[in-house]
Formats: sequence, C-alpha cells, structure tokens
Amino acid sequence: MKPELKKKRPLRFYLAIGFLTFSALLLIILWLFQTVFLESFYKTIKTEQVKSCAYGLETYLKYGETGKFYDLVTEIEEQNSMLVGVYDTTDSIFSCEYVSSSRPWIRSDVPMSTVYDLYRQATDNGGKVSTITAAEKESRFEMHSRRSFGATEDEARVDIIMHEHQPSLDRETVQILAYACIVPVTDGERLILVESEITPVNSVVETLRYQLIIMTAVILLFSVIIAVFLGKMIAKPISVTNEKAKALAKQDYDVSFEGGRYREITELNTTLNFAAGELKKVDSLQKELISNISHDLRTPLTMITGYAEVMQDLPGEMTPENLQIIIDEANRLNLLVTDLLDISRLQSNTADIKMAPFSLTKCIESIFSRYTKLIESDGLNIVFEHDREVFVMGDELRITQVIYNLINNAINYIGEDKTVIVRQTVTDEKVRIDVIDHGEGIPEEQLPYIWDRYYRAGEEHRRAKIGTGLGLSIVKNVLLAHDGEYGVSSALGEGSDFWFILPVIPTDEE
Repeated sequence: MKPELKKKRPLRFYLAIGFLTFSALLLIILWLFQTVFLESFYKTIKTEQVKSCAYGLETYLKYGETGKFYDLVTEIEEQNSMLVGVYDTTDSIFSCEYVSSSRPWIRSDVPMSTVYDLYRQATDNGGKVSTITAAEKESRFEMHSRRSFGATEDEARVDIIMHEHQPSLDRETVQILAYACIVPVTDGERLILVESEITPVNSVVETLRYQLIIMTAVILLFSVIIAVFLGKMIAKPISVTNEKAKALAKQDYDVSFEGGRYREITELNTTLNFAAGELKKVDSLQKELISNISHDLRTPLTMITGYAEVMQDLPGEMTPENLQIIIDEANRLNLLVTDLLDISRLQSNTADIKMAPFSLTKCIESIFSRYTKLIESDGLNIVFEHDREVFVMGDELRITQVIYNLINNAINYIGEDKTVIVRQTVTDEKVRIDVIDHGEGIPEEQLPYIWDRYYRAGEEHRRAKIGTGLGLSIVKNVLLAHDGEYGVSSALGEGSDFWFILPVIPTDEE
C-alpha cells in the first residue's frame, strides 16, 4: 500500500463522524432551547399573550361595547388565569371600576400605589407599559383564613385544624407580569391593567435536564449504530468496485462490474464495464497490430536476405531481375516505415500541413497515371467520373496521399469485374469523392474499426497487393487535419464505397 493511502481513512469513518456530528449538533440545539433559553422564550410568549388580551379589552372599551368587554374579561380570567383591572383615571384621584379575583392565592386586589406608578410609566411610554415584578405567595393558612372570612364557626374551626396539621411553609416569591394601557373614552380616561403570574421554570428545567440526559444517551447510542450500518452499506459496493478496478488495472479484462444499491454506483459500474470492454478491444488490436507489423516487416526482409544470399553463393544468379526484387522489397520496407511515421505525426498533430488552393480534379487525373503498368499487366479497369474541374483548399501532397491510399485499398479488395470507380460529385459548395469497388464487402459490425491501424476485415492477415496496409488510418488522420468528412458504406458480396467531402473554392468561371 502506498504511504499516502495509509494516511487516508475509509469512507465509512467519515460517514460515521458526519452522522455523529449532525446528531451532536441537534442535541446541543435541543439542550439550549429546552434549558438555557426556555425561561426567556416563556416570558416572551407570556408577554405577547398578555398584550393580546389587553389589546382586545382596549378595543371594546374604546368603542363603548360594554357587553363584549365584560364577556372578554370573563374569558380571559377563566381561560388564561389573568387578573383584569379597570381604573378611572379622569381625575387626579383614581377609582377602581372593576378588578377580578381570579388569583386569590396571590392577592385579591392591586394597591393603588402600584396603579399610580403604572399609570405614570404608561404616560411616559406613549400610553402603554409592561413590567415584571416580584410578589409573595400566601401561605396555606393565610389562604384558608381568607377563605374562612365570613364563614360559620364550625367551618373556621375546620380551617384552623387543617392548618395545624399542615407543615409550616414560608411565603414563596413569584413573578408577576403586568401590562397597563391608557384608553381614552367618551366620559374621560380609563386605565386597563392585565396581570399574569409567571410560573417558575426551575423545576421544569430540572425535569427537562434529566430527560435530556437520558435522550442524549439513547440518541448517541442509536446514532453510532445507524452510522456504522450506513457506513458499511454505502462503502461496501464502493470497496467491491475498487477491488475489481484493481483487477482491471492488472489487465484482467474479463472482470464484471455489477450494479450497486444506488444510482451513482450503478452508473460507475456501467462505465467501468464499458471501459473494460474497450480496453479488451484495444488490447486485442494492439496484439494484432504487433503481429501484422511483424509479418509485413519479416516478409521483405526475408526476401531481401534470401535473394542476397543466393546471389552471393551463385554468381550466375546476379541478374537484373533478382536485383530488382531486392530493390522493390527494400522500397516496400521503406514505405512501411514512412507510413508508420506519418500516422504518428498526424495523430500527435506534429505533421506539417501546408494549406493552399489546388485542383482536386487534376490531382486525381495525375494519380491515375501511376496505375498504367498495373492496368496493362492485370487488366484492371480504373474509371474517373466527373463533369467539371473542382478546386479545394488543402495540402495537395496529403490529399494526393488520401486518394492514392483509397484507390490502393479498392484494388486490394477488387471484385471479379476488376473495376474501380472514382466519382466526383459537387453539391451545395462541397465536393464528394467516392472510391467504389465491387469486391467482397465488409460486415456492418466491423465498419467502425476499419480506420484503425492495421485492422483487417478478414480473420487472417494478408499482405496488401499495393501499399502497406496502413492506408485507411492515414486517410482518416489526414482528413481530420483538414476538417473534412469521411465514411464508408459496404454490403457483403456487393463491394464498398469509401468517400470523403471537402469544401469547394469558387472560381472565376462560376
């Protein structure tokens, strides 16, 4: 294992850490909102509730809807356990018009000093004010005594006996939220006072704290279990794919990448299956290429060596015919090496392409002159069909090489009629050159591969009659360098049609 890989942790580790971090953040937020901020949230919500009740009372009182006002007072007292007071503040001496007794265990009324103080604060604050003050909660005895006021002697005696049997409790301090607003009315001015007790949240917080401790332990335990499970579930198919990819890197092209539980792994495995198939084809073509090049190199070298040895051992074999064979095979060997170098330069974009206008028609006609001897000796029929002269922009030497290689390929696979047709067609300011033979044709599934170096449509490699067998690969790379279109159509038993298209240069005659 590489040193840099040893420092890397597996995917399931980061998944587990991420999931645990997420769970920890949720727990921290839960702790903060349920303990630290609970009291402030509670006070804020309670304040808004008191203000809302006071606003409703203010509306009904301002517009003189007395019936609805007292209905709302009753609803507030019963449902929200709030104290409601209404004071006439028209004169300097305030008078109480109404005060509820919904909370007798705190106090039955509000001291007028408190009313004066709230009025003054409301006046300074634009007519409304809210305060939170502390108040003492009455003991049980005081509460019972107050309840016994005006009761019979027997009832009072029962209250005293109950008090004697109750443990002594000190007064408990509670917080009172008071909201006061000044309301102008038709006959003067009123002060609405709404009070509500703020329940101490210390005991609630303590209860929640114990609950949160238990919840934290349970959540963390489940988080660890789920994180480990998810880590294994997600990382396992990746690990399997990784092991198979290592086998593919060791040239095991028969390895199969199976689909995973989720889409990304399935897509990755599909891509790797395709890559394995393509690598297998490339490997097969590479082996075939080496075999074919070795064959084409060995044949001329064998003939040159053989004829040279015969001429050396037998003085009578030193004939012009034998020397010509040696020269021809040496030239063929030189041509093969040249073609290989041309393909390498074209594929690496280092070939020297000199663009200039030239007559494509005359170029084809000049190529035909090279086949005069072959036409006479083998009875070939090479026909050039065209209706006018066409000029194109390109490297004339390279385009000549393209046409020459296409004609050589057609001759190598020529049919029984021994006819090769070169057809020039001009349409839409483009010229198309077709090189047609009536030979055995090429199977459809092999057409995409015939442009590769040394690819043969047949199973057995055979030496080309003309050229080196690298012609179609050169054709492809030259036309790509010219941004030209190219292709082939073929049918078994009917022959093949190799074609390419280049833009036409307008002439003065047009």
